[in-house]
Formats: sequence, C-alpha cells, structure tokens
Amino acid sequence: MAIIPTVVGKIQVIFGPMFSGKTTELIRRIKRFNFANKKCLLIKYSKDTRYNDNIDKSFLVTHDKQNYQAFPCSILEDIREQAEKYDVIGIDEGQFFPDVVQFSEELANQGKTVIIAALDGTFQRKPFASVIDLVSKAEVITKLTAVCMVCYNDAAFSKRIVDDDNIELIGGIDKYISVCRGCYHKDTSMKTLKSVRNVHDKALSGAVVAAHDQFYQDGPQNMAVDDIHLNNDY
Repeated sequence: MAIIPTVVGKIQVIFGPMFSGKTTELIRRIKRFNFANKKCLLIKYSKDTRYNDNIDKSFLVTHDKQNYQAFPCSILEDIREQAEKYDVIGIDEGQFFPDVVQFSEELANQGKTVIIAALDGTFQRKPFASVIDLVSKAEVITKLTAVCMVCYNDAAFSKRIVDDDNIELIGGIDKYISVCRGCYHKDTSMKTLKSVRNVHDKALSGAVVAAHDQFYQDGPQNMAVDDIHLNNDY
C-alpha cells in the first residue's frame, strides 16, 4: 500500500485533439506555479522536435511557436531522481510515455503536483489506454477542443491527412488537421487540405495568434461541458 504524505499531491490531465492548446495550457500552469514559488520541471517527449529547427532541442515549442525550457526523455523513470527534487512536474505528449501512469501516480503520492498534457484519442478515434487510466486517477481533468479546419465549428478529433497507419507519427499541420464529427467522416480532398494549410498559416501570422495567446494566458474560463473540474486548485 502506498504511503501518502501529509502534503497530498495531485494529478491534472489536460487532453483533447491536435491544435486544441494542450501544450499552451500546460506551459501556462507551469508559469503560474513558478510565480507561486514552486519548483517546476517540464518534461517533453524526446522524439518531438517538430519546431526545434532554430532553437535548442531541449525547448518545448507549441504550434504557435511559444517555447519553454524542458527536459527531453522517452522513459519517465529515467529522470525520476531528478523529478523528485521538484514540487510540480509537467509532462507534454503524455500518451507517448509507456510509464506515464505509474510515474504520475507515485509522484503524486509523494506530494507532487503532476500535470499531463496528452491526446485523448488516436487519428482513428481510438483511446490511448494510458490517458484513460490517468483520468481515473486524476483530481483535475480538462477537456479542450480545437477549431475544425474544414468548417470552423468546434473540433474534438484529430484527422491524419497522410498515408501512414503508425500510431506514433509526430507532426503538425503537415500531417494532421483538427476536425468536427461531420468533417472527420468526410473524404476531404487535397484541394480542401491545401486551403486549410493556407488558412492555418495566415492565422498563425496574424491577429488570431494574439487572441489565442491571450485566451490561454488568462486561462480557459468558459469551456462549458467541455471542461470537467474536480477542483479549482490550479
């Protein structure tokens, strides 16, 4: 039986489809804990170097090019000794770490706050078992949605737009789009996908990014049924 310390930790899960702001929200919470004088460690998946062409690979970089110093690894147990020196541990791309459930549970039982940002489903809309397991062990669960890149409604799913059936295929707008239920089932043409990429690129270079950044700096305030809070301590 696990021995729970006097200062009880917690697990927070941030999940949703691609382009829903999971990493941005993870960074926002880490910054908030830093401001509260907590020692924070941010962990990134070492194979995720999508946006590190002009920046050190130890930095975690969001789709809209925010960045934050992180510790790259592929097995969380390898950095347990270091992680135990911190009050708050953030984990990005949690679905790719095979030991994320055990690592998070054990550190939370030591009094740490562990925040995991992860996809809740594959491009086939099948669950990541580890993420679902984390949900049953978490005190705080936040489900984010994106904007459908085809019809601009709320998007709850990630759609792969390249011919590859591997579950782990790291990429951005070159390989995935966020879609709603209706557009997920559409046979989206390459012409539409090229249009989607053009719209996405323009948005990233314009005022949409400023609005997006401000939203996540302030925190998701009005997420209705998409946001499940078991407590507000974050």
